[in-house]
Amino acid sequence: DLLQYHVTTYFDNEVSGLPPARHRSGRALRTISQRLKGKEGRFRGNLSGKRVDFSARTVISPDPNLDISEVGVPVDIAARLTIPERATQWNIEEMRRLIRNGPDQYPGALYIVRPDQRRVRLEFVTERDSLADAIQAGFVVERHIRDGDIVLFNRQPSLHRMSIMAHTVRVLPYKTFRLNPCVCPPYNADFDGDEMNLHVPQSEEARTEARLLMQVQDQILSPRYGGPIIGAKTDLLSAAYLLTRKSTLLTKDEVCRLLTTAGYTGDIPEPAVKRPVELWTGKQIFSLFIPRGFSFAARSSMVTKDDKEHVIIRNGKLEEGVIDKNSIGAERSESLFHRIVKDQGSETGREFLNHIAKLLDRFVLMKGFSY
Repeated sequence: DLLQYHVTTYFDNEVSGLPPARHRSGRALRTISQRLKGKEGRFRGNLSGKRVDFSARTVISPDPNLDISEVGVPVDIAARLTIPERATQWNIEEMRRLIRNGPDQYPGALYIVRPDQRRVRLEFVTERDSLADAIQAGFVVERHIRDGDIVLFNRQPSLHRMSIMAHTVRVLPYKTFRLNPCVCPPYNADFDGDEMNLHVPQSEEARTEARLLMQVQDQILSPRYGGPIIGAKTDLLSAAYLLTRKSTLLTKDEVCRLLTTAGYTGDIPEPAVKRPVELWTGKQIFSLFIPRGFSFAARSSMVTKDDKEHVIIRNGKLEEGVIDKNSIGAERSESLFHRIVKDQGSETGREFLNHIAKLLDRFVLMKGFSY
């Protein structure tokens, strides 16, 4: 019986009706079954899930001024994460400047890797100037991440491929990761305390793969239903409706403020009303961001007695209807945004969403919106 007890508890120390085998201290033994099963077990805890270097995690907050493909990274995090960059005859002065700045001054560097693979930790180097002058082409400098670097951004649980996407870094003050609200649906993120993970690819191959396969604009169309999973949300939809209503008229000053914020660089169209003052319709302003030659027709989800039921766009001009959830909303198939991405490509779709998001955000700030 004693042998049977020891064999049983050796395999599983949680058999019902059998007292668990214990250490001298009285703590139950972790036998084979306990080491394998569960969240902290060998499979889930050590094989499927591992701890990694070159990663960061903090709370996320919204920033509609960011590009949809950008992520705002706090300076404190940017000064701890590094990317290895090889010194060449073209960038050697820049590398020397980063070495002189060291680990404490941003932008700087944490390590130098010599051609013989010996690592020099700059935190413990007092004579950084002489070290900077000594580096030559072929040395590798592990520098702080900076604007334009590509990183992977993830929110758990990772349920589909859009739960991890590649963003470009924008280093910003304060302590949270910043994210454009239009990119929340694929991550299923909100801003009530959610935290997200950031990973820095270390090799040129990994960074190239991220740029070619994982960028946000390449994940706009969901493989689940073929429509855009990224799009306008909440107050942007309200602003789109208010801007494109028949009754919305804007002065030249308002038009210039809207177009400057949205990054428009073309000519201002002729005003719809010329006397007593020049006024432009909201439809005219929205039309400036629709690709030239683009035509589209769909139904609005909101219809009033003043506005037409159908949205009609001819040759890049919004002629009838109001822009609302059915046209630019996230997770809406066969919408205006969906057609732009399908017909003109993901890069044009990204630019369209970025421009109208900034336009509508500024319109809400100017005109106000409350229930």
